[in-house]
Amino acid sequence: MPLISLTVHHGQTHEEARRRLGTAVEDISSKFGALLRRVEWAVDCNRVRLEGIGFWIELSVDALAVHVTGDAQILGRLLGPSPASRLRQLIETTFRKQLP
Repeated sequence: MPLISLTVHHGQTHEEARRRLGTAVEDISSKFGALLRRVEWAVDCNRVRLEGIGFWIELSVDALAVHVTGDAQILGRLLGPSPASRLRQLIETTFRKQLP
């Protein structure tokens, strides 16, 4: 079972990082909606847990970074040999600082 643990520095304000966390959840939901069974947000919106058929992923933000942990047994089969690198790519794209 592919266990995922990664941290990506976001370079955003904490508030903007929370907003982009929502965007990341929307992206994951649109890509894996058929497998997704539950999305549970923390009250402060700094953390979210996504659970589905054969996987769970927790994403959280703090003042400096986005943290991703999970067990992606099924996603490993769907995403290929490295679901962690695919998730890192999604997180980096979502949290990339946009030029004004």
